[in-house]
Amino acid sequence: MRALRSTPLRLAVALIAVFAVFLAAGLGTAYVLMHRTLSAEIDGRALQVVAELRAIGRPEERLERVQEIAATSRPDTLLIRLETGGDSIGNLPESLDAASLRDGGLLSGHALPLAHPADSYRILLATLPEGRVAVLVGRRALSELNEIFLAILGFSFLPALAITSGLAIVVVRRTGRRVEAIRGTLQALSAGRLTARVGGTPPDTDLGDIARDLDRMASAQEAATEALRQIGSDIAHDLKTPIQRVAVHLERVGAEALPVPARTSLDAAQAETAGIIGTFQSLLQIAQLEGGQGRHGFAPVDLGALVRDMAEIYAPAVEEAGARLDCSVTAPRPVAGDRHLLARLIANLVENALRHAPGTPIRLALEGRVLSVSDGGPGIPEARREDVLRRLVRLEASRSTPGSGLGLALVKAIADQHGAALGLEDAEGGGLRVRLVFPAGGEQPEV
Repeated sequence: MRALRSTPLRLAVALIAVFAVFLAAGLGTAYVLMHRTLSAEIDGRALQVVAELRAIGRPEERLERVQEIAATSRPDTLLIRLETGGDSIGNLPESLDAASLRDGGLLSGHALPLAHPADSYRILLATLPEGRVAVLVGRRALSELNEIFLAILGFSFLPALAITSGLAIVVVRRTGRRVEAIRGTLQALSAGRLTARVGGTPPDTDLGDIARDLDRMASAQEAATEALRQIGSDIAHDLKTPIQRVAVHLERVGAEALPVPARTSLDAAQAETAGIIGTFQSLLQIAQLEGGQGRHGFAPVDLGALVRDMAEIYAPAVEEAGARLDCSVTAPRPVAGDRHLLARLIANLVENALRHAPGTPIRLALEGRVLSVSDGGPGIPEARREDVLRRLVRLEASRSTPGSGLGLALVKAIADQHGAALGLEDAEGGGLRVRLVFPAGGEQPEV
């Protein structure tokens, strides 16, 4: 169906249609004009024969002329008969009653054994002093005209149309491949694969110019994104050490005897510092994952065993929070990846459900290579599902809960590094379900 919506295809079809219409109109006009001219010549020949007979003054010469015309004319070209007092002269068969002929009409050749079956005759009836004369002029020239135009149609119009259509198909396919390359690059860039390029475009074409502009834009975007990523990574790295030093100093202060108000403030400061350190660690890990670090160490991971282990680890914490953790593993398939990163992914999803959907049942499920975590919380509006996968983005309803807005961003970074498709959707009965589809053989799946 996409091919039918292709602009190059529509333009090609339109050009072929215009070419066919103009060529058909030209041939049709030539045929009509030639047919009209031949018809006039055929009718004029019958009138000419009658006029010639009337111009002869002596009856015996007129009879001789009729006999001469009948003897020298081909039956499929001209038939004539002069009836004089019961006798008839000419080459028109006597089996055809001249009285039954209609002046100016047409007679099919099927009734004339001497004529070609496809021919017909123009009839002219006239009265001479000797009697009634019937002149039938053959229209074989019109049949030959039809044959000629059919030959023209078969040997020029149709081949020209076929050649034009073939050239159009070649052009459409070449243009379609270039358009598909541009479309695929745009889709890849939209999906976050900033290394995608069109490439291989011929020079001095509009699509080539568009492709090169797109590649230049993608290169600039990749460079800008990499620069921002590096800046964020540098900031996180540079600030991590001073903050850790602050945490050490706070621990030293905490080891001393402090009044209750000071102890309370110190505990709050230590909690905030730990949160800041966790945020920087998450930012650094996301930057490292987006940079492709760690992918070289991928190995087969038993995802089913990992899901069961993570469910066993988190079951006490979920029960302590007044909820229930259900685990379901069906026909698990191994995936290529980093076990520690995948464990972090599952942990983030379970902790996210505990934080934003407290007291609701959590379902951790694996079917084949499809991993999902569901909760019974308020869910996420469809319009904001792409936003929450970005760093430091938090919805208004979540601002009163602990967190930095990096949990789902880290999940997406781990999923992207493993080639897994991540999707957020409504859970059955309400709530949020996070669904990941891991690829087989390195293929990119669809959610």
